[in-house]
Amino acid sequence: MATFLYRIGGFAARRAWVVITAWLVILLALGGAFFAFKGELSNSITIPGTKAAQVQDDLAGAFDVNAGAGVGQAIVSTTDGSKITEQQQKAVAAALKKVDGIDGVDSTTDPFSQQKQVDDARKQLEDGRSQLEQGEKQLAGAQQQIDAARSKIPANAPASATQQIDQQQAQLDEQKKKIDEQKPELERNEKKLDLTSEYGSISEDGTTALTGVTFEHEINEVSSDTLAEVRSAFEDTDLHGLDVQFDQNLEGMTEMGVTSEIIGMVIALIILLIMLGTFVAAGLPVLMALVGVGAAYLGAFALSDVVDMNSTTPALGSMLGLAVGIDYSLFILNRHRNNLRRGMGMHESIALATGTSGNAVLFAGTTVVIALLALNVVGIPFLSVMGNVAAFAVVMAVVVAVTLTPAMLSLIGRRVMPRRRWDAIQRRAQLRRDAAEIVGEDEQHTADRAHALTAERDTTPRGWLKVVLAKPVLTILATVAVLGIIAVPMTQLRLGLPDGSSQSADSGAYKTYKIVEDKFGAGRNGTVVAAAYLPEGTTEEQAEDLQVDLGEQLREQDHVSAVVPAAISKDHSMLLYQIIPDEGPSAESTTDLVNSLRDLRLDTPEGEASFGVTGQTAMNIDISENLFKVLPVYLAIVVGLSLIVLILVFRSIWVPLSATIGFLFSLLAAFGATVAVFQWGWLGDLFNITEPGPILSFLPILAVGILFGLAMDYQMFLVSAMREAYSHGRHGKTAVVVGFNHSARVVVAAALIMTGVFMGFVFSGDPMIASIGFVLSAGVLFDAFVVRMTLIPALMHLMGAKAWWFPKWAERIVPDVDVEGASLERPAQPSYPAQPTQ
Repeated sequence: MATFLYRIGGFAARRAWVVITAWLVILLALGGAFFAFKGELSNSITIPGTKAAQVQDDLAGAFDVNAGAGVGQAIVSTTDGSKITEQQQKAVAAALKKVDGIDGVDSTTDPFSQQKQVDDARKQLEDGRSQLEQGEKQLAGAQQQIDAARSKIPANAPASATQQIDQQQAQLDEQKKKIDEQKPELERNEKKLDLTSEYGSISEDGTTALTGVTFEHEINEVSSDTLAEVRSAFEDTDLHGLDVQFDQNLEGMTEMGVTSEIIGMVIALIILLIMLGTFVAAGLPVLMALVGVGAAYLGAFALSDVVDMNSTTPALGSMLGLAVGIDYSLFILNRHRNNLRRGMGMHESIALATGTSGNAVLFAGTTVVIALLALNVVGIPFLSVMGNVAAFAVVMAVVVAVTLTPAMLSLIGRRVMPRRRWDAIQRRAQLRRDAAEIVGEDEQHTADRAHALTAERDTTPRGWLKVVLAKPVLTILATVAVLGIIAVPMTQLRLGLPDGSSQSADSGAYKTYKIVEDKFGAGRNGTVVAAAYLPEGTTEEQAEDLQVDLGEQLREQDHVSAVVPAAISKDHSMLLYQIIPDEGPSAESTTDLVNSLRDLRLDTPEGEASFGVTGQTAMNIDISENLFKVLPVYLAIVVGLSLIVLILVFRSIWVPLSATIGFLFSLLAAFGATVAVFQWGWLGDLFNITEPGPILSFLPILAVGILFGLAMDYQMFLVSAMREAYSHGRHGKTAVVVGFNHSARVVVAAALIMTGVFMGFVFSGDPMIASIGFVLSAGVLFDAFVVRMTLIPALMHLMGAKAWWFPKWAERIVPDVDVEGASLERPAQPSYPAQPTQ
């Protein structure tokens, strides 16, 4: 592979415009496909086969209503704290009438009309109760009259004397029977109304009301145009001073801007400029990353019309594509600069850099791609798509790095270095030529000897490495202790999906969430849909009785604020309820409520009734639980496959194992920091966290895949340099020093760049994207600086040559992939004789 990449690099250097033109054609073709076939992104996060999804399927078959229909709310309120007037109520009704006429809207709910119906029903029940009681009084009086008349009839009177009284008694009994038959229905309706009245849509102070909009399809399938029409219907209506806010469903998906990418690129440019010393060289890796991300974005989202893609997918692809794209091009550029310093010709230097560092880039990218593609194994569609798109972005970053980067390096020529440094290189080259002429040897041989002398100076630990290797055992213990302390919050990790409370404070979703919480209680934001499965053979009348009886028993369960009987199925086999929890959708008590309802069994005269739970709150809980369950399986798959790649690369057992163990420490620390910030709220103001809450449910599984791949990137670039020194005959411990001194600077720059890119997304304003950016930033920092730059050198220095132990039988069957590209280089230093193991 190193030879193949060497040839590619050489061709790109000699035929730069051919390669650049080919990439322009590719981008134009992908752009055409994108604009011709792109579709809308979905805001849906679903997992097929969850308990909530199964209940929703049951409801769809048993009820005439569409249980999965999307529902949104527009909250109207007065601005001065006064009660909503009759004129304002009529204005709201007019707005809702407009909404009713919009394509895609199934129905609307007018809270004032609904309240009037409830009031009318209550009045009718009160009138019915009054009439019933009056009738009972009248019947009681009539019974007294009949009893008095009967008492006056002589005992020996003929039967005909009581005939009239018996007829009156029979009529009276019939009337009593009718009243007795009306009593249960009246009592049932009274209890039902009492339960329903707890679910009012007008606040107690009369200042706020909730209007409902029910769509024909699931909320994630409702187009942004339809949502915009609904909002416009309210905004274009004169509401006579009422303020209107739209909930998260009606507000729709927020379009991601390019602010996050710009922040990341600015940080990267600053770091590259400091490191490389020239704007041309600093801008090249960023340009290459943009080309790779652009190609990946256009290619992947040309399929968005036929593949359901989540709104988070493009952010993840661009986040990862920018980070690795900059780093991969930087590694090749840095190797090219080092080659030039050795006096190598321009085209030869580019070819060699592509064959050596390009080979390492290829294998580093392979570990990232493996980790991302492994998301397909867990059987969760939206994660599979996210992983595939991100993997495509990494593939494009690798392809750009090994093809377009060499071509661009050829075009910019000497400008890859500052003028003073280039002039110094030319002067040294002239001195070498003069020296070679004097001693009568090949010029390149003279350059190699000079490079060998320079390499000898790299055997001395300097700077941070000197501190690390002074007391390696203490370094290892301190590193593990620091990462362990940071990981402590991980023990209290809670998973969930973002709700309105986690949105930015100026968003409509957050404002409506808080209004509902203040005026109607936190639980109103997390309504739970419960289905009661009735005993087989339940009749219509029995179902009506059970609707109230079970509703009252549900009301007595822990963490329940209100229960609303909603419907009875066509075959009387199921009952539908809306349950209002005591707390919001992300609260632990709400999760406990959902789980307890699923385990609930209630006895009825007809048998046992069981319960199922669905709705957005329950679905979010199911998604979180299912994702947490597959995490260990996914971790095992990723680690197992990547270990195979690392064994191929390093031809060692201990190096891949230590790399993986180190990754686990940095991963736990990254999760611990994320929990502390996003779940506990530490430094929340700094990171624009509106309210702390559960960690994004798919964040752990996503972070495992991405961070493992990135961790192995740094392992590859740092330890491959150690492997190269060892393969050239260095002592085991000396190879650690040489490899570290050779690669540390570029690895530090790459890690800082990647951290900067990820941190740019922390301030995107989207809570999902922010948490992903934060955990990746923390993971890169911990892994690059604490594990790769501290723990791994200390471990490998302790192991010495034993770090490169490889079983004899494995030596025979495992191919030598030569990731360092050592076979391409002339010996830059004499081969060293075998030396004692250290």
